[in-house]
Amino acid sequence: MIADSLFKKRFKHSRFLICFNSENKKAMDKVAMQIQLVKIEELLYDDKTKPDDDIQETIFVKLLLNVLPDIRKNLMELVVGVIYHTESENLLTYEVKSVFKIKGMNEFVYVQNQNVFVMPQLLNILIGISIGSLRGMLVLKTSESAFKNYPLPIMNIAELVASLQTETVRQYPYSSFPGFKYEW
Repeated sequence: MIADSLFKKRFKHSRFLICFNSENKKAMDKVAMQIQLVKIEELLYDDKTKPDDDIQETIFVKLLLNVLPDIRKNLMELVVGVIYHTESENLLTYEVKSVFKIKGMNEFVYVQNQNVFVMPQLLNILIGISIGSLRGMLVLKTSESAFKNYPLPIMNIAELVASLQTETVRQYPYSSFPGFKYEW
């Protein structure tokens, strides 16, 4: 699919797995965390539409996620992206990176064989902040585009995180969330 290939090319460096399983590491039952949002950075904005375009096709919304931990520095980067696309082409692509400082991150995150394991409670917080930031930035970026009336949909972050918890290694350095579509 067109939407997948762009993100794969940009983040080739490692595979990752978002998972919590007490068999993989001692139980991560500590829930009190100290988290600081260090920065939010725009990585990519590509809108192939014109402000007066009247899109008649169904528009699919795909969310992408890449988790990039630096456990030694207690830093976690989350790259979240959104692709608005039809069956045949990507119309809008937007990616932002959120950087978090997490005290004692090694208690909640670990890397093994190029796989990243993240405690679900932490992932809920980080993804919630990152997607909220993406949503707000997208509203500003599309305020004069064909997508001005189609913001990023509201979603249940806990359900998204639950859908990412799996024992299967993902072959690509991103995870695609369940899709959403606008039908005209």
